[in-house]
Order: sequence, then C-alpha cells, then structure tokens
Amino acid sequence: MATAVGRVVALGVCVLLLGGLFVLAGAGYPAPPNSGPDFAEPDVSPDDFAGEHVETGGEVIATDPVVIDVDDSTTTQGLPIENAPDVRVGQEVIVDGTLTPDGTLIANPDRAVAREPWETTYMYVISAFAVLIIAGRGIDGWRLDRDMRTLTPRETPLHQRYLGDHTADSLTEQRDSDA
Repeated sequence: MATAVGRVVALGVCVLLLGGLFVLAGAGYPAPPNSGPDFAEPDVSPDDFAGEHVETGGEVIATDPVVIDVDDSTTTQGLPIENAPDVRVGQEVIVDGTLTPDGTLIANPDRAVAREPWETTYMYVISAFAVLIIAGRGIDGWRLDRDMRTLTPRETPLHQRYLGDHTADSLTEQRDSDA
C-alpha cells in the first residue's frame, strides 16, 4: 500500500510541476528588463518617448497610414505606424521601432509580425485535437492494472479488439508470402 501512495504522490508532484512550467512559459519568463511604455494608458503620451526604441502591438484600425489600436482592458489609443508590413483592417500586428516626436512609430519591417484574428483560435483547436489523438492512442494501447496500480501495455489494443485491424493482418500475410 505504501508504494501505491508513493506513486500517487509522485504522479501528483509531476503533474503540478508540469502545470507550473506551462504557467511559467505562458507568463513570458524571464520578462524583458524594459517592456516599454503602455500606450493604452491615458497619461502616457507617445511624444514623451520620442527617439526611444519601443515594442507594441494591437489591431489594425486604418491602413493609409497604418494605425493600430493599442489597448489594455480599460482604455485604447491609436498609434500610427510607418514602414508597417502589408496589413488589412482587423489584423493583429506586433511591431518594434523608434518613436518620432509627432507620435509615429517608425517600425523595423523585418521584425514586424502580422496575423489574422482566426490564427490563434486555429492554433488552440489543432492543439486540442492533437491532445485528443494522443490520449486516444494512450487509452488504446495501455490499461490500468488495478491490482498492481500501474499502467501496463494491453495484450490486444482496443482498436484491434473492437474494430478489427485488417491492415495489420494483411501486411503480416504479405510478408510471410514474400519470405
């Protein structure tokens, strides 16, 4: 019984560590030493940072000239961009560059990233689908041995037991006939 409790505790610690690493990676650790000004704040004026290198991003609200809507959860502010990549209204853009005294960001086009709003959703949907495939393969080939409290390989995978894998049988027959 002591080994079963130890295994459960070890599994729990591993799951917590893995979850903590996901949170740490999502938080952007290590944080950049100077993330730059938050242009969405109403008391932050772009001309206060004229000549400084900044990195920011937002949704494109105009294309001639390119203007992005820099926002936080409560306020928004438009920021004109020079040397922006080819973008359309509604795309998300991340740019870095130098601010001019008139509040325009002169972007480095090699370091600008433009993406469609659906791309993030697509990434999460594909990732969730991959998790389901991996979980299905694990359930198909492994079982929980309740007596030993371990995961053991199945003698016959579930897909062969319930669906019948005729392809594997035909490949074995073909190899035997070739030999």
